[in-house]
Amino acid sequence: MGSQILSSGITVGICAYNEDKNIGRLLNNILNEQELPDESEILVVCSGCTDKTVEVVQEYARKDSRLKAYVENERKGKAVAINRVLSDARGSAILFISADTLPNKGCFSNLLLKLQLPNVGIVCGKPVPINRSNYLVGKLVQLLWGFHDHVFEQLNDVGLARHATEVFCIRKGIVDRIPPETVNDDAYLALAAKKKGWLIKYETESRVSICGPQTFSDYFKQRRRILFGHHQIRKMTGESPQHLIYLLPLYPIQVMKLFLWLCAKYGLPTVLTFVFIELAINATAMVDSLTRKTHAKWSVSTSTKKVADS
Repeated sequence: MGSQILSSGITVGICAYNEDKNIGRLLNNILNEQELPDESEILVVCSGCTDKTVEVVQEYARKDSRLKAYVENERKGKAVAINRVLSDARGSAILFISADTLPNKGCFSNLLLKLQLPNVGIVCGKPVPINRSNYLVGKLVQLLWGFHDHVFEQLNDVGLARHATEVFCIRKGIVDRIPPETVNDDAYLALAAKKKGWLIKYETESRVSICGPQTFSDYFKQRRRILFGHHQIRKMTGESPQHLIYLLPLYPIQVMKLFLWLCAKYGLPTVLTFVFIELAINATAMVDSLTRKTHAKWSVSTSTKKVADS
């Protein structure tokens, strides 16, 4: 922890909108279980919250001077909150973590250790869904994140990863701000770092528990926003995201091997159902993109806000 990149501590950035079910447990975890380097800080941007998120965060801030709460009376979107953290961060590395997750012990230290490697600009942790797989949506969530993990590990091994996850750390100064309309902020930051010659690495020992959608309507809503974000980033940067739909024409043999791996792990019926639903949602996201619909201030998938109860 004494290397130059951590000499001035790190900044932990959290963007929260109506997260009172989990934010207290997350802050307690970060402050007491993550062994933050000296001189570290935690910046929490509470954006237009209408529940008790602000009260919870401010209570923790009164007890620990490392924590600072930014309260936005109006919800401005996550990208604006990300920019607030990027502009105010004092640490030599910024660690972003979603407010509706819980990291395992050692999560942060493992990310930061790998960030010290030469030419590494971003290190991402591994999201682990708590959803049960005894119903369709739970199976889809498990398959989606299993696919994500498998692809990220392969891309990590050959130095081709260019997306991020629910928890990641980035060297300060690589990106100063992102466009305020950005939906997939993590993917934008990773692509920007990759374009500047930095490597994006995957650290599977740094895990965060997440709760995927538990209803089909929430699953459709969340995937629609994310796939819209992929189309948006392609327009912004000219780079195709590392998603199955874009990978297929570029790497057909590798995608076929991935399809067979998914079938062996999750079963052909579940995989075919997943592909059909993904194509349908992608078509909807493409219409959103063509009609210039915005998802910058998206409708929350309420069934994903149950990590603290796990």
